[in-house]
Order: sequence, then structure tokens, then C-alpha cells
Amino acid sequence: MAWQRAFGRCRPCPRFPVVRRSPASALVRRRLPLQSARPFYQYSTFAIVALVLLRLAVGWHFFKEGSSKLDPKSKFSSTGFLSAAKGPLAPMYHNMIWDADGLYRLSIEDTRDAWQAFRDQAASHYGFDEGQQRQADGVLKRYERQLNWYIGSQQADIDEYLEGLQRRDKYRGRAEDLDSEDIAKSRAWTEVPTLRGQLNTIEGDLKKKRDSWLRTIDGIWANYERDMNAVAGEEASQSRLSLTRVGRRAFDSVTVDRFIPYFDLAIGVLLVVGLFTRVASLAGAAFLASVVLTQWPWAPDAAATYYQSVELCALLVLAGTAAGRFAGLDFFIHAARMKCCPPKQES
Repeated sequence: MAWQRAFGRCRPCPRFPVVRRSPASALVRRRLPLQSARPFYQYSTFAIVALVLLRLAVGWHFFKEGSSKLDPKSKFSSTGFLSAAKGPLAPMYHNMIWDADGLYRLSIEDTRDAWQAFRDQAASHYGFDEGQQRQADGVLKRYERQLNWYIGSQQADIDEYLEGLQRRDKYRGRAEDLDSEDIAKSRAWTEVPTLRGQLNTIEGDLKKKRDSWLRTIDGIWANYERDMNAVAGEEASQSRLSLTRVGRRAFDSVTVDRFIPYFDLAIGVLLVVGLFTRVASLAGAAFLASVVLTQWPWAPDAAATYYQSVELCALLVLAGTAAGRFAGLDFFIHAARMKCCPPKQES
């Protein structure tokens, strides 16, 4: 600079000595701002309020869905949801439906075996005496006659229905004895829009037929279960037995119907109170992802899943921001964790 050329280098002032720093101290000095700096993000008050409102809204929706499904008047069933699946994962969802075509319930032999096993189970569970055993045998015979009469009166239509199932499976390529020509035809039935529409019409007609029969048969099963438990008298009110359905699998639509209402209810409660918010949000997002995958976006005739997709993204936001720490019980859990196990500070 000009003043340095004119007056030379300034001498250090004795009152303000110059401190010589080593390269190591300079490195420490450069690192200090990083150690004392704030995080690169900081929520504003508006953002915190928005996250709390989002958590409450999504949680209340899950809570209402679960409570409505637990209402006996709603008669919640996942069968329609699973049967309407489209896309590459559709076969997996369809296989989850218990007795989708009603073949087990339309079989007198399978039903009789299940009813006899339930009678023996009730006799062993309640400890029937001779009088109660005779009464249980009478209940079994009465309902067997009722089932035989009903299926016998519908036998001609049931035989026609079974033939329709064989044609449908052949068109869809599900039959076991298919040759190369049948496989090519089945692809045309599922890929050509007009043929696919006819196949859906055939499926709809078959569904109408079996639904009317299965509603009646399900009523007979429910009445048989009730009357067989009634043989035990007051003991049945304390430990009521349930009739095992024929052809059940470990995880089918019956299991889903029992699990989903309580799942929705639990997720809703956890989100509303802000407890274990990340776990609840991820579990809810996984459930909604399974709903979205039932209607593959590029599959023909797939239903729109915009609402489920939006709520799925909202749950991911709640999980990523740990929204339960704001006006939720997760605040106290996080505070206790920080007091008990504080994060390590870099030296």
C-alpha cells in the first residue's frame, strides 16, 4: 500500500502486541465456527403449527376410519378391496381372499366336516354332559338338513355357476389344462379392451350369483355357531367359541378384517397424542402404499389413488420431521433421552 511505501512497515504497538499463531492454532480457529454454529435448518413457528395440524388431521382420519370399521352396522370387509386389485400384484391380493369363489361354502361335504369338528370342539371345551351332547347332535342334524335343502334347491344354478368359473379361468389363463393356443387366447381376453370388458361382465354376473347364495349360507353358519354355543348355557357368555372357516390360511381376508380396524385405530391415537410418531407414521405409510399398489397406475381400468398417495406423503413428512416432539408426548420422551443419553460432542 502507498502509506507503507511512504512510512515503512508499522512497528507493533507495545499496548497491543501481535500474537503469532502457529498453523495448528489457525486450523483450530477455522474449525471453531463449525463447532459452535447452529444446525443448517430451523423450524419457524408457522412450520411447527402446520406440522401439528397435519399430524392431528391425519391421526383423526385414521381414528375415524378404525372406529367406523369396528361398528357392527358397517359390516366392514376387505373382500371387495382385494378383489378389485389391478396390476402385476393383483394375483397376490386375489389369493388373500378367503373362499373367493365360494367353493368351500357351496360344498356340503366340507361344511359338514367343519360343523362336526366344531361340535366336538364345543363338547370338549364346555364339558357337555349326556343331555347337552344329545342337544348338540340335534343342533348339528337340524342345520345339516337346512343346508342340504337350500343347496339342493339351488343345485341347477350352482352347476351352471361352476361351469362359468371354468370358462372364466380358461379366459384368464388360470386353468390347469391349457395348451399354447388357449394361452394365446387368454392373453387376448386380458389385453384387448373390448374382450377385457366382456370378461369383466362375465365376472360380474358370476359374482351376483354367488353373493346371494353365500349371504344365505353365511347366515346359516352364524346361526349354527350361535345355537351350538347356546347349548353350554351361561358358560358360553364367558368363553364363546368361534366356528373355524373351511380353507382358511394364515393371512387371508378374514385376518385382514380383524386386524385393519384396530390398526387404523392405534395409528390414529398415536398420531393424535404424538406418541411414537415416527413408528406410527411409517406404519401408516406402509399400509397406504399397499393400498396404492392394489391399483397399479399403469394397469388397465385401475382406480385413482390420489387421496391415498397424498396422505402417504403427509405421513412421510411427519416421520421425517419427528412431528410428535411438537405439542406431543414424544417431546417428553426426547427430553428424557437427551438428559439420560446426551449426544457426544466433538473435541
